[in-house]
Amino acid sequence: MLAALLKQELTVGEGKEERPGRSPATRRAFSIAWWSCLLSVTIATAVLRAYKIGLPSAATWDEVHFLRFSKHYLTGTFFQDVHPPLGKMIVAAIGYMADQNVSMPIDNDRPYEYPQDQWHILMRMGVSLFGVFQVVTSFLLVWEISRSLSAAYITTLLIVCDSAAHAYNRLILLDPILVWFILQSAYSSVKFWSCRDRPFGVRWWLWLLQTGVCLGLTFAVKYVGAFVVVLVGLQAVYDLWQQYCDTSAGLMNVIKHFLARCVGLVLVPILLYLSTFVLHLHLLHKGANSPGIGFHSAQFRLSFPDHNISRHTPSVVMYGSQVTLLSAVRPSGYLTTSYDLYPPEYGAEHQVIALDMNLDELNAWGFKRVDEGRLADMTSDEYVAQPVAHGDLVRLLNVFTERHLHTHRVRAPITRHMYMATGFGEVDEFYEGSVWRVLLDEPGAEPGVTPLRAVGSWFRLINNRTGCALRPGLSKYPSWGFGAWEAACDPKGVNLKDVHQLWQIDENVNPKVEGTDLKALYEMSTLNKIVELHQVMLNSNSKLKVYDFEGEDGMQKLLRSYPWMWPVLYRGCPGHGTTWHSLYFVGSPHVYFLNLAVLCLLPLLWVVSEVRRQRRPRQPAECSRIREGLLYLLLGWALHYLPFWAMQRILYFHHYLPSFFFSTMISGVVVDGLIGSLERLPLPLGRQFVRPTILAAISAFYVNSFLTNWELAFGVPGDGTSELLVKRFLYFDSWEM
Repeated sequence: MLAALLKQELTVGEGKEERPGRSPATRRAFSIAWWSCLLSVTIATAVLRAYKIGLPSAATWDEVHFLRFSKHYLTGTFFQDVHPPLGKMIVAAIGYMADQNVSMPIDNDRPYEYPQDQWHILMRMGVSLFGVFQVVTSFLLVWEISRSLSAAYITTLLIVCDSAAHAYNRLILLDPILVWFILQSAYSSVKFWSCRDRPFGVRWWLWLLQTGVCLGLTFAVKYVGAFVVVLVGLQAVYDLWQQYCDTSAGLMNVIKHFLARCVGLVLVPILLYLSTFVLHLHLLHKGANSPGIGFHSAQFRLSFPDHNISRHTPSVVMYGSQVTLLSAVRPSGYLTTSYDLYPPEYGAEHQVIALDMNLDELNAWGFKRVDEGRLADMTSDEYVAQPVAHGDLVRLLNVFTERHLHTHRVRAPITRHMYMATGFGEVDEFYEGSVWRVLLDEPGAEPGVTPLRAVGSWFRLINNRTGCALRPGLSKYPSWGFGAWEAACDPKGVNLKDVHQLWQIDENVNPKVEGTDLKALYEMSTLNKIVELHQVMLNSNSKLKVYDFEGEDGMQKLLRSYPWMWPVLYRGCPGHGTTWHSLYFVGSPHVYFLNLAVLCLLPLLWVVSEVRRQRRPRQPAECSRIREGLLYLLLGWALHYLPFWAMQRILYFHHYLPSFFFSTMISGVVVDGLIGSLERLPLPLGRQFVRPTILAAISAFYVNSFLTNWELAFGVPGDGTSELLVKRFLYFDSWEM
């Protein structure tokens, strides 16, 4: 009886057809077995995720980032990140319900240890719920494809017993949220596909709209969600092609299907995605002086309600005014300097000129005429305000360090084909390399007439001696430059098509000049702010790469990995919590190697399936459904894995998690099919014992493997020697702590 129930293909649920000949008792027994299996794996997952979830008792891996982002949302302070906002807003909502302590300072300079109160446990438990949802959705997705309870059970067993899936889902990260939305998108699209024989019905529309909602939510967490968008899009294209090839239906039917998918799979996700940014900007209402505001333009900064100085800011830049220079390149930031000098090996021990994302006193510059010694005293009664105009020759003095912006024909430290920009020359000293020509990027600008305006003008600074144009370099400074973005001077000179040469005046302080309401002139609309947020995110993502000007950083080299390493578990990722608790994020070899073997076996199985289909054209609908489902899962695995091979950004082991779930679902379906093949063989003990025996053996094996890999799933506590302890449980020499 148990064997019959495990391999049942009976459909349960509302609106599903029941197979004839099944007695009510059989259907009731199967329903009980189905729900018992689902509830068992759900409860087991929830219990394991919650077990000692407070360890490590310090922010682990990227938890420090998302705790800081959650704090920003709860305090309303603007921040910039490389990911869309939805996942971070969900974490913030969990932090709000858990009463997160926002008074605790959170930074990357030291390990963040959780305080005595237990809000961090509640936040971890809130995020871990998404890990439980992953298991439930995987179960339902495999069931929808295979109609096999044992296939769904094997899939969830492998997921629950994997150390990486377990460890990542116990921390305050975006990955649990992202993976569940990906799985839910795939499940909704499969359910929608199952309704294709009854188009435009209520259930058909509900699953179409739910698929669109899930796609929008996925893409609003991380841009990795684009892969599942492509997956569902390919399914929609295939479905439309079938509609087109159906000669029994007219062209109008194809148009109706096309328009319905445009609404459900395009319009709904886009509107939902954009709405998350509207909410993001509404929640983060304090940002005029927030850390990282240099990522954005001066117009964007003006839009914050706490930007009160705009009504007192002169619209025209005068000689002697204290200003900040903001690069047009996102993200680069404000032109800045300090008392730190370039190392001697770079040719000139002058002050380092860089670009800083934060506003502080080091960003303050003053415009001087070429023949002026000291900066004009704006507090003096003799001060006469004269505007800086297009074509003027000026010198720029840093108000804090009292050094001029200077350049000479010495190679920049990082961008070697450009000249070095430095801070050089005392207040009363005159050097030709410190003279710059102001060129406004405005058609029809008249030399000596058209004034330089705060916020409203874009301009270039061209060195009068070398002819080079000041701009951001191509990379960041190493540790001696505190990781700030390099400022350099392009020897090619003026290039009207190069936006990297453009600058903007943000702050413009001059008490002798009447202020102007700059908000009324330049404040951005919500749509324009969303566009700029995307520009910054895309530019920031493009810069997530290794900068090896001093050799690859040791920690980065330890943490990063390559796509070919992930399926074979060549390298995981260390996740140090504290000196008394260490984690190593890596998958369970027992699970990953089974997935790898099944993926390698799929081509052979596919050939066998095609041969059987050709020899027996009238195969049951079950075979066609499973074949289509396996192709869908395989495409999902490929779309979430293969694109990483072409990426030049820094990659880590957790980028394989979505692909892992798809490959595990493939394993569940294939292993179940192999068990079914064994049942058809003539066996002396009876076919009814084959499936229960194999499932019991698989369960015992993987439960034992989870216990064997306990330290990989939960980490290793110890008295200052946890790193040495966890090394005892690393399987391969390539696994480095």
